[in-house]
Amino acid sequence: MQESQDQATDEYARALGDAQTRLAQKEAELRKAAENHASEAEQLRCRVEQESRDTHQVEANALREQLAQLEKSVEQEKAQNQELQTEQEKLLAQRDDVSSQLQEVNRANSRLLEQLTELGQEKDKLQQELEETRKTADKRKAMLDELAIDVAQEKSRHKEELSDAAAAREGGCGDWDAAPLWILMSVVVLLCSKWYVLGFPHPIGLGVPGQRCRLLRLE
Repeated sequence: MQESQDQATDEYARALGDAQTRLAQKEAELRKAAENHASEAEQLRCRVEQESRDTHQVEANALREQLAQLEKSVEQEKAQNQELQTEQEKLLAQRDDVSSQLQEVNRANSRLLEQLTELGQEKDKLQQELEETRKTADKRKAMLDELAIDVAQEKSRHKEELSDAAAAREGGCGDWDAAPLWILMSVVVLLCSKWYVLGFPHPIGLGVPGQRCRLLRLE
């Protein structure tokens, strides 16, 4: 009986030892598994952190690129605004120049209008003077025609008187030595009348040619 107990005790001890061995193995396996899990967790955490850092870096790079583009756009807009301001100043200066030129053109047009008005008045005056000159010329032409008629008549009378004087001289009647004198006076009267008709002051103040010639002949 004692042997049965000892045998049972040995079996129990062996079973307990086997159980402890299996437990130790299990604990070792669990510990190893825990270590593996911890290592994997650490690797995962590192990977997540790295990915996070990479993501942040990418986002930061994208933000920096956007910021650089915005700064470039701002600089371009500033340059464009400066160009627009310069162009506006040029346009304002050109507008002032055009305004000055327009004022000068208006003044020139006013002066030209005054000159045209004066020229129109001068033209009217010249036309009036020309009309008066034409009328005077017509009057002088008429007077010259009358003078030509008087000269022709006077010439005819001179011929008749010369013929009469020659006949009387051949007949021995009277003294006709003074005949050339009054003939000369008649010619002078005609010349003075022509002078008067042409618009010059009469040199000896004679009157109507034919009448004065007759008076000279009577004298």
